[in-house]
Amino acid sequence: MILIQLVFWWDTIAQYIPKFIKTPVIFLTATYNNVIPKTIYWVIIFTFGKKLVQRISDVGLTQALEPITAFVPGFKHTFERLSKKAYFYLLLGGGIGLVVANNFASYSRFSGARNKIDKYFVCLLISFTVTYLLGEGRKHWIFKFSRLAASDISRTFKIRINYSDDSLYMILSGFVAGLLQDAPLILMHSKYGGYKLGVVLIVAAIVTLFIPQGARLESA
Repeated sequence: MILIQLVFWWDTIAQYIPKFIKTPVIFLTATYNNVIPKTIYWVIIFTFGKKLVQRISDVGLTQALEPITAFVPGFKHTFERLSKKAYFYLLLGGGIGLVVANNFASYSRFSGARNKIDKYFVCLLISFTVTYLLGEGRKHWIFKFSRLAASDISRTFKIRINYSDDSLYMILSGFVAGLLQDAPLILMHSKYGGYKLGVVLIVAAIVTLFIPQGARLESA
């Protein structure tokens, strides 16, 4: 796979490869991505991807993808439990997702290439992976690690952290939505649209913290 990326990245060789072959291969292998998104791509492929392929082989495609279908009811239940606080976490996660997507899809050897579709596949891969992991339930390592991290930070810095699995679930759900929302911005050729809209959502999330509870209920 690394050899394939090198071949398609090196213009001296890539110029002789037909475009109908080169374009999808570059997209699916994250050939033009920066070091960080490319590293995330490989980690997902060789960890989550490998386990998913094995699971499909063992139980079949339908059963292997059950966590994806389980995500929607899990999201609805979490949203109901958090009530109005859910909007803060969704907006915050969405804003972060948009900023990350714009950044991941912007690295190129050419300064004018920003927020391009040929570097967007890693965002789709992250979105699918996070959605799948959320659908597997709260016993997953993501939640265990976050609980430990929040506890350690609280003890170390003597600060109170209002962490809950529900808040993490909603932030990650918003993050996935943010990653996906950058797709139409890419199609609109908006070079910095993800950054701009992401900042707007983060600011909106902060604003919700200062809205009186009564006002929120009246607007709901």
